[in-house]
Amino acid sequence: MANTTSAKINQWEYDLRENTMTKDVPDDYTAVVNVRATIDTHGVAQLICDERTDFRLETIETVQKLFSEKVKWLLKQGYIVSTETALYVPGITGLFQNTTLFTQGVNQCVANVSPSKALRDAMEEVTPVYSGHMQDQGGANIEFVYDVTTKQSDGKITPGGMVEVKGKKIRCLNATGDSIGKIAFLNAETQAEVATVPATAVGINDPSRLMFNAPSTLTDGEYILRIETYFSQNTTLLKSVRILEYRIPLYVGDKEDDDVEDGPVVQ
Repeated sequence: MANTTSAKINQWEYDLRENTMTKDVPDDYTAVVNVRATIDTHGVAQLICDERTDFRLETIETVQKLFSEKVKWLLKQGYIVSTETALYVPGITGLFQNTTLFTQGVNQCVANVSPSKALRDAMEEVTPVYSGHMQDQGGANIEFVYDVTTKQSDGKITPGGMVEVKGKKIRCLNATGDSIGKIAFLNAETQAEVATVPATAVGINDPSRLMFNAPSTLTDGEYILRIETYFSQNTTLLKSVRILEYRIPLYVGDKEDDDVEDGPVVQ
């Protein structure tokens, strides 16, 4: 579970990323929040128990499950449900052209979710802090990661084994272009950097393909693959580092099945 006690209270650190929607506007960027971790309902319940020893973890989880089931039941009956953090409103998507009948595949029953006033007020208490990182994507991205040992691309990697990464503009170069930049593995829960790949472990370093040995020190758990590079398809290197992260967490060991039901569809 994420360590929330050491985190700065009510503070979001953010990077800036080039706004690809306004390419004709120079120096136009959007903010990307560096989220600390993903916490599920079990994690939230555990945090409550850590603060309130008079509550049992099983009791909190049972109440939360019963509450969620009742919210879903009420929505299916056509009720609007207002909770402490969100407002759920039944809705139907799709057009009704020359018909008054609901058509499967064209129309869909959904729950439109919007933050409650209490949640909006809480967000006003957040202090944004710029991290100093400028994410100039320029069309660069990591498309998929392949574990050569297991011959799988499901996210599992083998410590010490060969990893193949494919994507666009992923060649890893430092600021001077005479060596690799940084290939790092972050703890998916805490976002802390736990291991880096040395230049000697990199076999292929091309714009669309990387191959390297995963650090042998990686223990069981989930990780985020991060590439920091100054590579540009032009002869001139980037002025600031480009940070690329694989959108799917990688993992070592056995990954537990996610038995959490999907949440409401947001229109």
